[in-house]
Amino acid sequence: MDTVISVVAFALSLCALTGALSGRITARPFYALLTVAFLLLVIRDIHRGAQFPAITDAAFTGFFAWRWWQNGGGDDTKRRLRGLTRRFKPVRRTSPTTS
Repeated sequence: MDTVISVVAFALSLCALTGALSGRITARPFYALLTVAFLLLVIRDIHRGAQFPAITDAAFTGFFAWRWWQNGGGDDTKRRLRGLTRRFKPVRRTSPTTS
């Protein structure tokens, strides 16, 4: 199980690096692939019980996810959330008073 996760994470990282170096993918898919690869490594490290590698891989996962979000990765999510806010209509209610 651990070796399968390691191989898949390595393959995703390799695809991301070769795609970015060859100019075939832009920054958004590059950071998305690295986020998924490091997330798999975090799962592997937790399964193994290795604390320090899990912490460092989690930090890299967070960093790459943040870079993905900053490069427009979350634009579709932001658009959907904006659509939900338009439908929201607040209602003013008086608080109950007891005597």
